Amino acid sequence: MIIYVADLKSGMVLAADVKGSNGRLLLPAGTSLNEQHLRVLNIWGVSEAEIDVQGTDSTVGEEESVDPLLLEKADKHADGLFIYADMGHEPMPTLKEACVKKYVELLSLNEDLPRLPQIPEGRFEVPASPAFESVSAFLDSGVKLSSFPDIYYKIMDALDDPSSTSNTLADIISKDSGLCAKLLSLVNSPLYGFNKPVDSLSRAVSLVGTQGLSQLALGVTVMNSFQGFDGKYFSMSDFWKHSLSCGVFCRILSSQIPGTSQDNCFLVGMLHDLGRLIMLQLAPEESTLSFQLAKSQGFSLDLAERVVFGFDHCQLAGELFEIWNFPPALTEAVVGHHGHGKDVLLESAICSVGDTMAVAMQEGSNGSGFVKAPYIGAWDSLGLPSSALATALLKARRQIDDILTIFGG
Repeated sequence: MIIYVADLKSGMVLAADVKGSNGRLLLPAGTSLNEQHLRVLNIWGVSEAEIDVQGTDSTVGEEESVDPLLLEKADKHADGLFIYADMGHEPMPTLKEACVKKYVELLSLNEDLPRLPQIPEGRFEVPASPAFESVSAFLDSGVKLSSFPDIYYKIMDALDDPSSTSNTLADIISKDSGLCAKLLSLVNSPLYGFNKPVDSLSRAVSLVGTQGLSQLALGVTVMNSFQGFDGKYFSMSDFWKHSLSCGVFCRILSSQIPGTSQDNCFLVGMLHDLGRLIMLQLAPEESTLSFQLAKSQGFSLDLAERVVFGFDHCQLAGELFEIWNFPPALTEAVVGHHGHGKDVLLESAICSVGDTMAVAMQEGSNGSGFVKAPYIGAWDSLGLPSSALATALLKARRQIDDILTIFGG
């Protein structure tokens, strides 16, 4: 019987060998799993294993008793986080259950629960008309947009040039020591789980691929270009923690969905809210009102943006990404991550779910803090069972911690 990693228990017996993504044998068939084995499977990114039902004690997997007082407190805390969430949509019940489990663990260790987002006091009127006629009008209002360093354009040229080799890209990136160091750290992190250290850029490109490393380099370059800003509803560190965490969740979900690129999904998740950051930097008053409306009236934040601005952060990202010459597939995936548009990509659905997971796990902040369900149909389009979400949450723990360390979070 195939079981997702999140559902594996100590005492279960493997019916088949378990191998890593690189083909390395991790655990042989016949192994009786213990806690150390389960940690190994999570570290190496294994999503499922075949279990010998007949060889496993029938009592294995029975739920341990939980202090009902801790469970009640944890459940009440989760209610506050999911107050605006439509629990009739998958995978919301599974996601809330994971939050409650996390809170019970924290309480059992006498640790504080994460702070819940607060509903602002006062009455916030919905404006009679939006502040701008269109995204173009907003961009034509005299705003100054960040410019990227020259290496960004060289990376983009490499992405567009089918003749680019691993040595070409390695040579471009090596000119920026900071970028080079971060990329090597990422490649050596649990994000990839290589069993041997990768000590050169050319080796990294050969393992990850020209396209994959170019996408990572693009994400790091963009992130480095937007630093040093803190707003009322989230700090820059909170913003990038949320964005990177979303990227990790997207990458893990992508690993379970044939035909999707894990590196591209990581980049989509990493940059999905960049339009919101631009809005906050260039129009702080309108952005603050959209946050207040979303929190006080239960709007989704993208809807509040459309009411206040006349457009949302997805639409703004679409025009900005074209100006910056971002890859079209990246642009289309980011623009559609709230389900808007004619043909919404599968990568957009992955991002919608990953975004919800990051908010639910309170990894950083997207400005609202309250959990909203992915857009209707997003989860179903992934074709995954609800247990896959629990597996992704477990696998993401170490990856997120390590990546935040790389970026100084």
